[in-house]
Amino acid sequence: MPHVDSPRFAEEEGTALDDRPVSCAVSRREFLRTAGLAGASIGAAAGFAGLLAGCGKEATTTTTMGAPPTASTAVTEVGSTTTSTEERTTTSVGTSAEQGGEFKAGYVLPVSGSMAEYGAILRWQLDWFAKNVWKDGLLMGDKKKHKVTVILKDTQSDLGRASQVAQDLVANEKVMLIGASAGADTVVPVREVAENFGCPCVTYDCPADAWDGDQPEGGYKWCWHTWFVFRDLATNFVAVWDALTTNKVVGGVYPNDGDGTTFSGALPLVFQAKGYTYVDPGRFTDGTQDFSGLILQIRKQGAEIVTGVPVASDYAAFWQQATQAGFHPKAATMARALLLPSGIEALGDSGDGQTMECWFHPAFPYKGGVSGFTAQQLCDQWEQDQAAQWVQPLAMFGQFETWTDILTRCTNPAGKDAIIKAIKQTKLTTVGGPVDWTVNPDPYSGFYNFSAKPITAGQWVKGTGKWKYDMQIVASASQTDIATTAAVKPLV
Repeated sequence: MPHVDSPRFAEEEGTALDDRPVSCAVSRREFLRTAGLAGASIGAAAGFAGLLAGCGKEATTTTTMGAPPTASTAVTEVGSTTTSTEERTTTSVGTSAEQGGEFKAGYVLPVSGSMAEYGAILRWQLDWFAKNVWKDGLLMGDKKKHKVTVILKDTQSDLGRASQVAQDLVANEKVMLIGASAGADTVVPVREVAENFGCPCVTYDCPADAWDGDQPEGGYKWCWHTWFVFRDLATNFVAVWDALTTNKVVGGVYPNDGDGTTFSGALPLVFQAKGYTYVDPGRFTDGTQDFSGLILQIRKQGAEIVTGVPVASDYAAFWQQATQAGFHPKAATMARALLLPSGIEALGDSGDGQTMECWFHPAFPYKGGVSGFTAQQLCDQWEQDQAAQWVQPLAMFGQFETWTDILTRCTNPAGKDAIIKAIKQTKLTTVGGPVDWTVNPDPYSGFYNFSAKPITAGQWVKGTGKWKYDMQIVASASQTDIATTAAVKPLV
């Protein structure tokens, strides 16, 4: 893979490295209609009044700097989660260098709703940067120290609200940099707002094929992204299944949301190219209580493997109903649902052997060029501070390492063009993997304004220490510098 300090991706059999990944992204026009952006005029802040109604009152908290964050020092939540949530992480500024103006950034993520756990994890990371990297102000490329304020906005795990709060950050808060994470339903609306209203945007945690959209020739002007490509995800899933004895028939468990639409459009094509038969029972609605029809369709066509991208609660319901119906797949590989320990623990004692995507693990070999953390050290810090098992979204630490790196090189932090220039020159290793935007388009994926993130496949097994389940890396088919930590075992 053409990244600094990272060996090249392993070439897939029969696939040239310069081939673009299978793409089934929602078009920009379709997303504009869905998110309520159609017809919005660029820069017309006055026109946001109706759209932003109910976005909530703002409040500012100044974080006390000191030791790394603990549960007791997390950023205080402000406002009602039924309307909006806004938080500000604000640094202090020392006096050893000439002082520059405040730099305001915005971050959009789900603090409440079905994806709320991601919000809690991201708040901890921002708090760590406020206390340990930005605490005395950040020395930026203009040789001045600037106070860094990051304003968090809650999507309530809703696509339409992601667009609304992003517009609030750009139009009302006047942020100079905006970011987002937690899947396509958060990241894509923020990308659209940034591109339509001219705000530098750096995002994580959305598959490249979903983020790419129908880019203009040469790529977006304002938006840059790092995450995995579907081809690599599917390749690692197939590597897991190839290690087991099955009939190679795969049943889909995909919801009718942004992730479900893009995953179900792209991944089955790769499965089929690798010799697997795909059974498509259609999409289900998030929050569905009855999966009996979907289970029946998959079972009737002989599927011995199930895969999809449901939220954790939906997958727990599906798995319970499948077990009650006597349907026992030989492999279950679920993106999103099983990323967090809470997702596997929701399955009770039936989680041993479940598999999923793994885009962060203590065994990842990267060291953050800004934070200084290895993957193991970051996981240890989380477990110490939170008294909880490490979580994959800690990879988003790389988002804030990248922000910091950009600003330390930006010669005019008050100028959008200068920020974009610094973004284009980004080439560093983060704790989650390398980021390289110096070559455009990305030589590996073919996407503009994009850097492919390393990804593997993981498996939950019964814990041998203080946690109910441990995660092992069981396939690393697309990334040659990440070693597996265990062999694939059959699903119990």
